[in-house]
Amino acid sequence: MLFKDYYKILGFETNKVSLNQIKNAYRDQAKKYHPDLSENGAESEERFKDINEAYRILSNSQSRKKYDRTWNSTIGKKKNKEKNAKNMRSSDSFIGEAFNLLFGAKKQKKEKEPKEKNKKPQIKGDNIETGINVSIEDAFLGLNKKISLRAVDRKNEKFCC
Repeated sequence: MLFKDYYKILGFETNKVSLNQIKNAYRDQAKKYHPDLSENGAESEERFKDINEAYRILSNSQSRKKYDRTWNSTIGKKKNKEKNAKNMRSSDSFIGEAFNLLFGAKKQKKEKEPKEKNKKPQIKGDNIETGINVSIEDAFLGLNKKISLRAVDRKNEKFCC
C-alpha cells in the first residue's frame, strides 16, 4: 500500500502544525501547482490532486487524528526502528564500540564497487495468482512445495516456493 506523507506534500517537516498553517500551506501549494497556471500539465495535475487530498484529510480534525495514528503505527515505527538500529551500530554508541571490539571496525565504502555501477536495475514482473491445496497440519508445521507455471509462450518455467 502506498502511504502518502500529507504533511510533506504541503511542505511541512513535522506534523506539529496548526490548522491555519495547513490552510496557508494549501493555498500556496495550490497556487503553485494548479494545472491551469503551471507549465507542467500532467505532473502539476497529479501534484495538485495530492495537495487537495492532503488538505481534505488534514483540515478535518477527526480524519487528521486517524491519519496520524495510522502513520505512526505503520511508517513511524519503521523509521524509528531504522534510526535506532543506525544509532546502535554507530561507533559512538556502547554497542557499536563492543561490536567493533569483538569483530573489528567495518571499513566504510567511499566509492561504489564497479559491479554495482554496471548493474542494471531489475524489472518487476507481473503478479501471478494460483491456488494450492494444503492440509491444516502442513500449513501449521510448514511445507515446501514446488509448483510449475506455464509462461505466455507455453514453455514450462519452474519456480520454487
